[in-house]
Amino acid sequence: MSPKIRAVPVSSEQHHFAHAATRHYKDAVFLMDAARLPNADHHFGVAVECALKSLLLRFTAVTMDPVKPGGDRSKMPYLRDPKTGKPAHKYGHLPWVATDVALLTHGRTASPLTTALGGLSAFATWSVEHRYLDGSEVVEADVGQRRTVAENLLALHEQALITGRLP
Repeated sequence: MSPKIRAVPVSSEQHHFAHAATRHYKDAVFLMDAARLPNADHHFGVAVECALKSLLLRFTAVTMDPVKPGGDRSKMPYLRDPKTGKPAHKYGHLPWVATDVALLTHGRTASPLTTALGGLSAFATWSVEHRYLDGSEVVEADVGQRRTVAENLLALHEQALITGRLP
């Protein structure tokens, strides 16, 4: 699978997350094929994070707007609390709770995204911090399952970027 990205404004976070998702996915496949499982596992997780952030920014109320008026753009996507205007939830690294993300979707967009999010349980034990470990905890079956989840999510992501909507 080699996802193609529909053009979005180059300065947008959606653009950067979309391209980063594809780049990390391709690196993960290359590393998995070379039996470099710990690094492949890391890149599959980052690819999924980036694709999810791109989808959240495009199809939900998640934003990267400045938290304070006149301030810098947020460093990570967040959902603004409607009462206080402050970040209610930030989307940093996996594992995210799939139900939390699914609650942000509604109507016709909810079903495909919720289905894709069902696979996030494969990342329940994944952590970006594992990049600092010796890799002995990485199991080939887990990496294979995470690859499948990444492929499915990136396919949904690609379709959404091409059509401008979730299927």
